Amino acid sequence: MSGPSSPSSPALGESPSGQRLGLDLLRCPCCRLLLWEPVTASCGHSFCKPCLGGAGPSRCPLCQERLELLGIAEARCSVVLSGILERCVQPERRLAGLAQRVRERLARGDAREALRMAQRGVELALDSSSLRLCRAEALVALGQYPQALEDLDAVCRAEPGEHEAFFRKGKVLLQMGQRAEALLAWEHCLTLSPHFQPARREMEKIMEADAPQPCTAAPLGDAHLSSAGSQVDGESPVLPSSTQAEDQEGELADGRGDAGSEHSQDTATLRQPGERQEPETWAESQGQWLLGNKEETAAAKCTQPCLGESLSISDLECSLCIRMFFEPVTTPCGHTFCKECLERCLDHRPNCPLCKQSLREYLKAGRYSPTVLLQDIMLATFPTQLAERRELHRAEMAELSNLTKNIPIFVCTMSFPGIPCPLHVFEPRYRLMIRRCQESGTRRFGMCIYENGKSFADYGCMLEIRQVELLADGRSLVDTIGRQRFRVLSRGHRDGYHTADIEYLEDRKVSGEELQELQSLHESTYRLAQRFCEHGDLTSRHILMQHGPLPEKEEDIQASADGPTWCWWLISILPLDPSFQLSLFSCTSLRARLSQLQHILSALLQQPPPRHLLPERGPRGRV
Repeated sequence: MSGPSSPSSPALGESPSGQRLGLDLLRCPCCRLLLWEPVTASCGHSFCKPCLGGAGPSRCPLCQERLELLGIAEARCSVVLSGILERCVQPERRLAGLAQRVRERLARGDAREALRMAQRGVELALDSSSLRLCRAEALVALGQYPQALEDLDAVCRAEPGEHEAFFRKGKVLLQMGQRAEALLAWEHCLTLSPHFQPARREMEKIMEADAPQPCTAAPLGDAHLSSAGSQVDGESPVLPSSTQAEDQEGELADGRGDAGSEHSQDTATLRQPGERQEPETWAESQGQWLLGNKEETAAAKCTQPCLGESLSISDLECSLCIRMFFEPVTTPCGHTFCKECLERCLDHRPNCPLCKQSLREYLKAGRYSPTVLLQDIMLATFPTQLAERRELHRAEMAELSNLTKNIPIFVCTMSFPGIPCPLHVFEPRYRLMIRRCQESGTRRFGMCIYENGKSFADYGCMLEIRQVELLADGRSLVDTIGRQRFRVLSRGHRDGYHTADIEYLEDRKVSGEELQELQSLHESTYRLAQRFCEHGDLTSRHILMQHGPLPEKEEDIQASADGPTWCWWLISILPLDPSFQLSLFSCTSLRARLSQLQHILSALLQQPPPRHLLPERGPRGRV
């Protein structure tokens, strides 16, 4: 990949072109560290799991949307993002990042969460001394000194040259009341690093407390402390005075001793038995010591590869369609799919396609926010393939947007131009169909009645979606209105629902004397319709309650290609056989339709209607 370099400081692992391909892309928006146990929230942004728990934010720091778990008791790690982190982030850096997180948790006083994180890290890397030290620190904060001592003993055996591990061990031994053993540990610490002042001060405190009377301290010989493997002599060692200790702080020491003393000169004290525990943690009192000096330093020397070098297309494929993610969404259970793939699965069952975790609350919320981090990663690593994937989706949407070729057909009931048609949609195939009509932007589909031997009739009405009310279980109540009549030219199928190539119907227009006669017929038929609706019987009351009043008549009866709306309203409410309704529907002569309606209305007005003349009209569909 090529491009101009960014003027800002390059990200970790950034490509030479300066594009944002490095590990900065994988940082948590909350703590700004590399993601650890990545969790994708309901808003689509990803965070560390510890950052979302406990005292974590209630709203997303980026979009301010309220963070919700949506039916899951505890946030689950994103499987895809976890895999990407394993591929792109070297183990040393992951361990160093985890150690830093543990220290931050301890600094905030969250010892239990720090212990959980450290325990998880030790399970992943049994030979990691830094994580064992982190766990020991968390155990000390919780008062579990024997367990902390076990971890410190293990570190001292594995890293016999680490003076700070022996210093920590001495502090725990002192906390347990084993002062002699603590002195031995600190003497060994000073043997490894003679100028490590925290150990000197701790020993001085104990010696002063044991002394029968104040005495002047004499310098402790460096030769005595620097001899390899030296032990405490028969008499207690004499510690240097505070002035001499300060003079020695500036002297050069061997290797690691210097680094440790620089970090820990000011506040290295441990409470004596009976003293109140100070709120500060080891990380606060001693600096970043072994954790920073060892693993983070090693990680900094590692050359991190670009994301594009570590990932392949297969790492960013949907497990349902086996194609590159398009609008990837992550479920509360941590699995990621293309938005459309997941929606189609949820049309059938409200469960995760992989782990079968219930997603009823997720379905009820109806928010499928794309996983922003995955979109950024795909754009950064495989821009060409992502562009091809988007182009394929655009082609599919363009095909769905065609209102004459392969239009979706809902096989259910008669519908008419200008007349509302409420629908109850629950079948998976029709859920998909309605969703595609909305996504394509047309918001239209065809409605036909069933016809034996043909799957559906030769004539139908194009419906426009006005509103969709999603129910908690995935069903929907769809408010539609009829727009145009059409004739079916050919039939087909798409993903379980019917499709058709169509041509639209238009009434034949007339003029001159024929138009005057048509206008007169229109006026007389409308007056009959008014008389029918004002009859005052049960039928009329049902009409007004369920369908509203008779629509106003149009001034220009040929303005619409389908004729006056009131005619279709009347056809829809009259007790007519569906086959007769269909014959009126397919007729392209307004004069013929008006004549038929006039004849029917005259017959109905001459005799009292039956009590249940009209059928109930509610949301239509297979319930």
